Parts: sequence; structure tokens; C-alpha cells
Amino acid sequence: MVVNGPTFRARAPAKVNLTLEVLARRPDGYHEIRSWMLALDLHDRVAVRRDDSAGVRLTVRGAAASPDVPADERNLAARAGRAALERARARGLWGAGTGLLIELEKAIPSQAGLGGGSSDAAAAWAAACAALGYQPTEPEAEQVLAGLGSDCVFFHKAREGIGIASGRGEVVERVRALAPPWWVALIVPACGAPTAAVYARALPRDPARPSLRPDLAQSARHAAQHLENDLERAALAAVAELARWRELLDAAGAGAWRLAGSGSAWFGLYDDEREARAELAAVATRAARCGLGTRLTRVVRAAGHGAGLAPES
Repeated sequence: MVVNGPTFRARAPAKVNLTLEVLARRPDGYHEIRSWMLALDLHDRVAVRRDDSAGVRLTVRGAAASPDVPADERNLAARAGRAALERARARGLWGAGTGLLIELEKAIPSQAGLGGGSSDAAAAWAAACAALGYQPTEPEAEQVLAGLGSDCVFFHKAREGIGIASGRGEVVERVRALAPPWWVALIVPACGAPTAAVYARALPRDPARPSLRPDLAQSARHAAQHLENDLERAALAAVAELARWRELLDAAGAGAWRLAGSGSAWFGLYDDEREARAELAAVATRAARCGLGTRLTRVVRAAGHGAGLAPES
């Protein structure tokens, strides 16, 4: 039997939280949330093929392949590949001598609230299943990905690149709408924001407050005035450098910019690409003058898709 197979490639987009409501703490220690998420045209790349390693091997490279991105089975992409391999073996599709080689090219910075690790997992799951000829049911795929991480289901299920996450983030409602024609300015500080440390300082939202809903049909300028992230205050308390960034953004006229997820990335919405690039450049210049380093500055569009096989696959 020939074990080595063709390579299957998948895209893993970043995301921002247009709104993020932190609700009651759950018995399992997580918080209930409700968040409108938007996938961005900033991608990690995943390539998977069968081999005769009898296990899962992962290589990590790319501009965002920082030391805190593991290249072993602590990485969610490797764990997703392992889950697919175990299920394919259980179905009798492949024997114990079959393995997977996963190549991960990182463009999404870690600890930035952009969902890179979760998106990698969803992309690796899709590519691994294709490489193994394994066709999971939708409930099975969602169960596996929910077990890997709270945001993984969003990247798998929100195929139009927009979704509403609830529960601890693993319950996702698809939003069948066109991606808004906005430009998204992103800046990722040199510092990271550990998710657990941020949530440890989060205060539940007053249940009497109305639920948040972004207006996707409006201009970016209008929509930007109604973005809200309940984690921002907790992140500023958890990571002192982020408080300096908030002051810088307000002073630079970017007061409508919001934190992406639990941070550390900040983003703003724009109708015009030139305006987005000009304001991003102004923020980056001011940050440099204040001694605040950055890992990424980028202007992107909404992706219009979630994580999954790349078109050439």
C-alpha cells in the first residue's frame, strides 16, 4: 500500500470581535459570552499530507512563527490532525503505520486576540480529513473542534466569514450575509495578552443591558461607533502596556478602535482604503515615538469565508 499521498492545503483566517459580551461565569470556570465575529483576509496557511510516520509531525514557519507557538502536539493544528487520524483509523480507512505531516505557515501573531491558533485547528482538521479520505458528520466535526478550543467552531462553521458565538464561544450561529465592504486597520503591539489572565479580571455584563448587534449594512464610520468589547477593561488591567496603547489611540483620534477579543491587537473600521492606511500609519508613527513596539500593521478586508480547504485543493 502506498501511504504517502497528495498535499491538501487550507486557509486559516484571522478574526476580530465586532462585539463581545461577557456574561455569567459557568460552573466549568469559563465565562458565557456572546460575540459577533468577522473573519479577515489575513491568513495562516496549512498543508497536510499522509506519510508513513505512524504519527503526527508538525513544522512551523513564517513571519509570525514566534517562540510561543509550539511545534508539537501542544499546537492545536497538530491536535486537530491527531483527532482526524484517530477517527480515520477507527473507521478502518488506514492502519497504525499511517501518519500525517502538517506544515503550518504563520502570518497571524499569537496572543493577539485574532484567533490564529483556533483557525489553524479548523484548517488543519479540514485538510487532514481530506488527506485521509475521511468524511466526518457536521455534528462530529463541531464536537471535535469544540473540544480543541472555544473559537475553533466559528472558523469551521461560519463559512461566510461572519458568525455569532455564544456559550464559551463554541456555539456558533451562521450569519448568511455578504461580508461588509469595510477596510479593517490592524495593529498588533509587541506585547501579548494571555487569555486566561484577561478573563480572570473580567466582570460579567449587567444582564439588564441590551444585547449588542453590529449593523453590517451601515457605513464603517457608523458601525465603528457601535463596537463594544466587554473584555477591554480587563485587558487594560491585566497588561499594563495595553493601557498605554488605549491612551495613544485616543490621543491619535482613533478612539473608535477596539481590542480584538482578549487582545493584544487593536482594530478600526473604514470605508476608504486610503483613509485606513493613513490613520494606521499615524498610529504606528505615534507608537514608535512613544517607545511602543509593534509586531504587525496591516489594512485588510473581510475574508468572506472561514477556515477550510484552499480553492486550489
